[in-house]
Parts: sequence; C-alpha cells; structure tokens
Amino acid sequence: MRIAFYGDSLIKGSPGVSFLRVLEAMLPKHELLNLGKGGDTIVSLYRRIARHRTHDPLDLAVLWVGVNDVLATVSLSHSTLKWLMRQPRARDLAEFRRYYQRTLKRLRQLADTVLTVSPLVIGEDPSNRWNRRLEDLSRIASIASAAFEQVHYLDLRAELTATWFGDKPSDYIPKSVTRIAWESLLLRSPAGVDKAASRRGLHLTLDGVHLNSKGAEVVAEALREAIETLC
Repeated sequence: MRIAFYGDSLIKGSPGVSFLRVLEAMLPKHELLNLGKGGDTIVSLYRRIARHRTHDPLDLAVLWVGVNDVLATVSLSHSTLKWLMRQPRARDLAEFRRYYQRTLKRLRQLADTVLTVSPLVIGEDPSNRWNRRLEDLSRIASIASAAFEQVHYLDLRAELTATWFGDKPSDYIPKSVTRIAWESLLLRSPAGVDKAASRRGLHLTLDGVHLNSKGAEVVAEALREAIETLC
C-alpha cells in the first residue's frame, strides 16, 4: 500500500522522536510518505493539500491535525509565530468543522481510503483547559469522519490519556516557541529527548505535545493496528 501522512510536526517527527520511523519498521511492505509540516493548523493544511497534485494514486491517507489550532492560544509567542508563518488557526469550532470537512473531501480525491486521527494533547494533564478544547476538536473530527464513505476515525487521544498519564500528570506546557525550536535542533537523539522528558515528569511526550521514544512506539503501534485492519 502507498500511504501518505498529512499533518503537522507530529507527522514530520521533529522536535521529538518520529513515530513514522518506528512505523516503517513495523510495515516494511508498505510505502509511507511523510507529508507533515511543522506548525500546520487545519486551515493551513487544507490550503497546502488543496494545491497538492499527485500522479500516483494513494491507497490510504492518514490525517492527524488540530493541536496547533489550540496551541496557538497558549502564549503570545505561539500566536505571533502563526501569523508570521501564515498558518492561521481556526477561529472557532464552526470554522474548524468547515475546514476539516473540506480537508476530508480533498483527501478522498487523492486516496481510496482515509484514516483520521484525533488531536493528541497539549500537556499530559487531560483536564487542563487546552485539552478540554482539544476534546471538542476530537468530537468534530469524529462526526465529520462518519459523514464520509471510506473515512475511518481513530480516537488515539482517548486511548492514550486513559492509559498512560497516571493520577498525577505533569503540568508542563510548551509555552515558548524559541525553546521548541532549540530542542528541535539540539535534541537529535531519542536518548536526549527522553532525558529531557524525564526531567519534566512526562510519560509519552518531550514537552507536552511532541513525542518521546515511548510515545512514538505507542502511537506507531496504534496506527499499525488501524492500518492493518484497513488493509
């Protein structure tokens, strides 16, 4: 199968540890295409794939987006970067829904089947205000996916938050885009990423958003199961 992954830095695999590299080892018979771009929101991703042309049809498109639509509100530095990078966030739930539906419509033109993945986390405390907003986006993604034929939804967020974050999760939040950029440059090895995550008391992420080694393994395994079910 020819499988393309669309999304933000979680797809790109930097900063942090790339789940796609782990998944490639799990699915050696499939061609996995990394079409992630750091900072993408649902709006900027739609605009990017609306211009995308491919001569080779895709068997499966995986869509994982939404975190940056909420992360943009965490600090002034995040919102400023979104403006500079021309990656506007969805202004409200209705706009997120519209762009998510448009994105699915476009992906169905590019691929036989689409697998949508719920936005993950901003901080490993599922009860914080940013994660409550991501829960709203996840519900929209689920409902929008159900309205299309050959579109399947994976509630990765529910699986991970219920199992991995414990009774006393870390409250670390990545508020500084400068720190994220430096860590993307300096933490190039899984060991370095995991060491930084451990200092912050984080289980699956480097900084509350991007994956560490354990997070990459857990995400890759969940996607492997979903993809093999669709094969």
